[in-house]
Amino acid sequence: MIDILTLSTDPARLAQIMNLVGECGNYRTTRVCGDASVLLERGDSLDLFDMLIVDAGSIDAGSLDATGRLCREHKHLTCILVAPDASQHTLIAAMRAGFRDVLSWPLERHSLEEALLRAQTQHSQRNARETQVVSFVSCKGGVGTSFIASNVAHALSNQRGKRVLLVDLCQLFGDAAFLVTDETPPSTLPQMCAEVERMDGAFFGACVVHVSDSFDILAGAGDPVKAADIQAERLEWILGLAVPRYDFVIVDVGQTLNPLSILALDRSTQIQLVLQATMPGVRAARRLQEILVSLGYAPTQMRLLLNRYTRHDERTRAALEQVLGMRPNHVIPDDPRAVLAAVNQGMPIARAGNGHVARAVQEIAAQIAGNADAPRREQTRSRSLFARLRGDVVQAGAHHVAS
Repeated sequence: MIDILTLSTDPARLAQIMNLVGECGNYRTTRVCGDASVLLERGDSLDLFDMLIVDAGSIDAGSLDATGRLCREHKHLTCILVAPDASQHTLIAAMRAGFRDVLSWPLERHSLEEALLRAQTQHSQRNARETQVVSFVSCKGGVGTSFIASNVAHALSNQRGKRVLLVDLCQLFGDAAFLVTDETPPSTLPQMCAEVERMDGAFFGACVVHVSDSFDILAGAGDPVKAADIQAERLEWILGLAVPRYDFVIVDVGQTLNPLSILALDRSTQIQLVLQATMPGVRAARRLQEILVSLGYAPTQMRLLLNRYTRHDERTRAALEQVLGMRPNHVIPDDPRAVLAAVNQGMPIARAGNGHVARAVQEIAAQIAGNADAPRREQTRSRSLFARLRGDVVQAGAHHVAS
């Protein structure tokens, strides 16, 4: 997969370009509303992207020269210019500035698709590493999603030296970091969003919790009031900068479905639906499943994860499988004593002993790591985030949060 950065000073044109890129295939996209000076201030951030699409319809000649400077300074970037005037003069000026392709506005899907395929071929030759993003979503409150996400992230970091980032995107009371470490986060998502203009590699490294050499945590807001300070376009830049640095990114989405959480879901290889085997949990899981499908996520991306399972839950589990039309991929048994001991000490469950819960977490991590070695499935989403997040879909998501 290639990472694409799209730049424009016109939000409407930016949204149109992002929509069309989404229709062309499975690409990881990040948008920046502004001119080249915004990117010039962000240091080495462009080193993590493979393609830069620049909308020239809303910038002047001076800004275009600055954008050309970006292309020359980051020679690994495949730079594409989208111009309303694709005359010979424009083509020559663009090539001198370092652009590989010039596409006419309005964009044609066929032309853009060919340019993206060329860039993907160059990317494959340069770097075959893929980042797997797995989001854990609560079907209902209090089902242990943060505990599972943080411990799976820790387990992954111990497998074959893989680099793992845990992103605490829970917008109620994000405390995932304290479930696996006693270190105080140097910064949180709202604080990082407030200083996104400074966000380069060094600044990002200073903001995350370094649990180990292979495990970092991007701490959550801590409460709903602070979470309100997280802006979607700023979170998009942070994720665009963070994801390519790691082999695995685990996101604790929590229970809220809104533009922030959907930014993470859009980048996800897997979406783990966490629930307990109760009838209210079954109803909530069914609603969440319907919402995700209506948002365009493929059923093959979704996994069911049953937590706190006991032998008395067999009948409810059978009903769950019938209602949802899918079987649980993983079942974590109920062991409150072991979990409570780990949570109270702020340490991973694996360090509390080799119990049933610890082994189940290891199995989930092994499945995710094994999936990373297999060919990535094509995702069926065809529309961008904000195009899908409208009308009844938004109302349905709000209903899920209320439940």
